[in-house]
Amino acid sequence: MFKKLLLLSLLTCLKLFAAPNTVYVELEGGIGLEDGFSTKTDDYAYDSGFVGSIAVGYQLDSYRLELEGRYSKDKLYSMGNYSASGDLIKNSQMLNAYYSFYNHSKLITTLGAGVGITSIELNDLVEFNTPQKDLKNRNILSYQALFSVGYMITDSVIISLKYRYFYTAKSDDFNACDDNIFTLSLRYLF
Repeated sequence: MFKKLLLLSLLTCLKLFAAPNTVYVELEGGIGLEDGFSTKTDDYAYDSGFVGSIAVGYQLDSYRLELEGRYSKDKLYSMGNYSASGDLIKNSQMLNAYYSFYNHSKLITTLGAGVGITSIELNDLVEFNTPQKDLKNRNILSYQALFSVGYMITDSVIISLKYRYFYTAKSDDFNACDDNIFTLSLRYLF
């Protein structure tokens, strides 16, 4: 009997530290650390630019499910050993699932995974001082794994540092590529 009461009290205490069941909106901004990608014919290097996203989701205790839209833009500076210029733009729509570890403090650790589609564009490409044809591939299968550490400012506002490993499959013009992305996010629970 004592073991059952102890187990019940532990489960009740854990429930006290979980977040409410509610809809939320999350905004993110950050940078990607990768500096290269390749098409079917060439290898390019770029300066890491801005990554931003917005997500809408539902939180059920320690679990979250969300739809995320993400945009990133990077500036090309070389093709192989030669100078080049242009913009590498990625737009992604992802379905993400998370599990958060709550405890007696205001810190939250979260693990997640996502799947979706990405559009990749190579715009305003100039190689050997000659403008080149823009490339654009849509609906490229994408995956991501996520890890974050957050802090509950209030019961409704959470700020987090987030790392994501993002992978896009091979497409018509682009080889498969991966990104390591670091962002700062702000989540508001309604």
